[in-house]
Amino acid sequence: MNRALKIVLNGLMVTCFATTAFADFNATPDFTKGNPEKGKVVYQRIGNCVNCHGWPGDGVSGRNPLSHSAGANLRESKLDARGLYDVIRCGLPGTKMPYHDSASYKDDRCFGMLMSDFDVGGAPIKGKTMREAQMVDLVAYIQKYMVGKGQPTYEDCALYFDTSAEKSCSHLKAN
Repeated sequence: MNRALKIVLNGLMVTCFATTAFADFNATPDFTKGNPEKGKVVYQRIGNCVNCHGWPGDGVSGRNPLSHSAGANLRESKLDARGLYDVIRCGLPGTKMPYHDSASYKDDRCFGMLMSDFDVGGAPIKGKTMREAQMVDLVAYIQKYMVGKGQPTYEDCALYFDTSAEKSCSHLKAN
């Protein structure tokens, strides 16, 4: 494990949940204002989360087979709202999980690290930029429809695919 990844993982476990103030940066957004339905749009279209995590967030089902990697199983995540927010905002250096805050690693808001702290080839991956409200909505969506939900069901699939559920989810009807 490279040095930068060890620092990040230690920082995530020890100080990830600490509040720090930065100009134009809210380290502690109000997660009660998250809108899961808006978060669904972020998951599907803005962040393209579905490409790696799949429609149910399990990292397997319905993910893009051409994506660079399988995402983490969000259905088994133990992260709270703040932990999910920090991973979305800062990504996970040393993995394929991209960061979505355009200012990440330009100051020390992400795990106390700057882009210059990473070895060549070990820098975090930049994803699609999201606004704070979009990240909060995404967290609300993940928490409402994925975290702790177990195996994906037909009902989960139908909620995700809406009007195309009959075609997209038929394989789950027998389960």
